[in-house]
Amino acid sequence: MLVVVTGFQDCGILWVFAAENILVRPEQAQLVGIETAALAEQPGSAALRFPAQVVLPPNQTRIVGAPVSGRVTRIEAEEDQPVRRGQLLAEIESPDFPRAQMEFLQAVQREQLLRVAVAREQKLAPDQLLPQKQILATRNEHVQAQAAVAERRQALRLMGMSDAEIEKLATSGSMSSTILVVAPIDATVLDISVVPGQKVEAMAPLYKIARLSPLWIELQVPVALAGRFAEGDVVTTVTPAVTARVVAVASSADPGTQSVTVRAETDDGATGLRPGQFVEARVTLRSNGERRWGVRPEAVVRRGQEAYVFVQTAEGFRPEPVTVHEETPEIVLISGPFEGEERIAVRGLVALKGAWQGLGGQATD
Repeated sequence: MLVVVTGFQDCGILWVFAAENILVRPEQAQLVGIETAALAEQPGSAALRFPAQVVLPPNQTRIVGAPVSGRVTRIEAEEDQPVRRGQLLAEIESPDFPRAQMEFLQAVQREQLLRVAVAREQKLAPDQLLPQKQILATRNEHVQAQAAVAERRQALRLMGMSDAEIEKLATSGSMSSTILVVAPIDATVLDISVVPGQKVEAMAPLYKIARLSPLWIELQVPVALAGRFAEGDVVTTVTPAVTARVVAVASSADPGTQSVTVRAETDDGATGLRPGQFVEARVTLRSNGERRWGVRPEAVVRRGQEAYVFVQTAEGFRPEPVTVHEETPEIVLISGPFEGEERIAVRGLVALKGAWQGLGGQATD
């Protein structure tokens, strides 16, 4: 039995229904402005936008401190200046530095004397001209002297001297009261904490430097969407356009905002981004293997809590229930029993929806 509904007339058109199909001839569709478009499959999710902040990874930051207490005599780098590893940043005059050099030289001299003594006693040992106890005692003192040299050498390294400078000190014996503070990595100067002439204590911060690439983009994502992010997802900042990839998703949510921090790391280069900068980030979420389709927002109609699109058929259109996953002003992401070849109505939906609701209609056999 074919059930039709008649009686709803719009623009001189009598709408006819066959079950859930709305029978519309092409000339009728054109008359009321019905237009169709092909379904467009989305490989992922619609491009969503989230507030984000540019963050400097902690392992790329260095605080360059004063190795000993003293007075800053020179500042050799300025804020925002790029510096190379080993480049001079500052000079410090310190009474502790010559003292450490002297202790090192004394340790070296003692080790050299004991080395000679051990060698001499080893030559006399076969003839038993020296007691074995004395030979063992001299060897023990030499081992202790070697340990003292290593200890004093390490103290000079902590004060900023290189191995080459330490060897030069050991051979020449020429001491200095000035410590050269150099950059430990290739970086950019972010902050300077001292001025020339200022007295500083040991370990007091002098410079804050950092490598500015790569950077982190930290997105604030609603809890409901956080589970959709996975390592490797692509994130793009809107202005400027910089690409990053997700490296971590926080395991807890912010109690106040109920958002989850998603961290993405920029690819090579981060031109235009600065640590602390607020940006808008765009990301295309994955669909977990389910086929999803992107349609214009005006193509989706609502009936209570349910959503539908009008699929074109040979006779007209049929309303098809769909699941709405995401909505933006530009696109609505849906899923449904589609093969991919369907066309759906994108204009003239007011007339189709009114006809579908059977306004003014009555059933006939």
